[in-house]
Amino acid sequence: MIPAVALLLLAAPAGAVRADEAAVVALVGDGETVSALTQRLADRRIAVVSPAGTETVQVRVQPDAAGIRLSIQDRNGHTVERIVANAEIAAAVVESWVRDDLARPLLEPHEIAILERTPPVSRSPVPARPRPSSGPSVTVAGTTSLATDGSLWIGAALGACVRVGALCVGLEIQAAGDSATMGNIGARYAAACDGSSASSQPQQRQLTRLGAEALLTADLPLRIRSATFGPGIGLGAGWLSTNAALDDRSASATTVGLRVETRVLLSWPLAWGLAVDAGLWADVLPFAHRSIFTSGEFELPGEPLGFLRAQLGLRYGPLDRMR
Repeated sequence: MIPAVALLLLAAPAGAVRADEAAVVALVGDGETVSALTQRLADRRIAVVSPAGTETVQVRVQPDAAGIRLSIQDRNGHTVERIVANAEIAAAVVESWVRDDLARPLLEPHEIAILERTPPVSRSPVPARPRPSSGPSVTVAGTTSLATDGSLWIGAALGACVRVGALCVGLEIQAAGDSATMGNIGARYAAACDGSSASSQPQQRQLTRLGAEALLTADLPLRIRSATFGPGIGLGAGWLSTNAALDDRSASATTVGLRVETRVLLSWPLAWGLAVDAGLWADVLPFAHRSIFTSGEFELPGEPLGFLRAQLGLRYGPLDRMR
């Protein structure tokens, strides 16, 4: 900073007031800046007067993002502009335009008052980006599943998880029913005919299949820009109930077995802590009863070996903790 001030001093025009003469300068501009600069000039024995013609060096001061902007007009009408860091440096620059004894300020110290740190300009704080809660993440979704036997299932799922280290560990409950629109299950597994029947053809009957499962889950959320991609696994138990009816006759079969699940999930934030979830699930029943159930006069379909499930829903709370 000292070399910069020295260059400014050397660049000042000749013909200015000498140190043993009364030094005056006309100072206008921003009130606070003028007041601070007037005090610094008084320390240098330079009087500040109102603009009184071209015989006085005239200085206009304005605050600037880098400090103080000076617009100086000398006695010959020449105008220059300077930007300095603070009022003390501004006073040195102004002094260089009203005195021609340039060597004295460098060789003889001035009685300069101790500088007071100028408080920073008050600015409106930038609002911090709200962070999502670190509590549990809850999701509600609709599901569509295609079973290995060709049947189409429609259902709903409810899940929740909490952060444990890098994972989101939780519980998922899912229920679904066979839509009976695919797989031709009813025709393939019609009611068996008894010997008194006049027809040897199997009779069509109503078939209803309902299933539910509860799984412990673990997801590994990976942030992709503002979205979260979460591969995960699940392990638990599933329940499947099959019911058939023909006139006043009916039959049923129920199974409970192990369920293993793998999945990938994409969560996209919306607002108010909500996010839209879209995912693809693969459920495997490793001990599925795949053979036909025989119950009275009915032959009931066995369990599918697995399901491929698509899911779309809403999530409340973060799947991934934002940093």
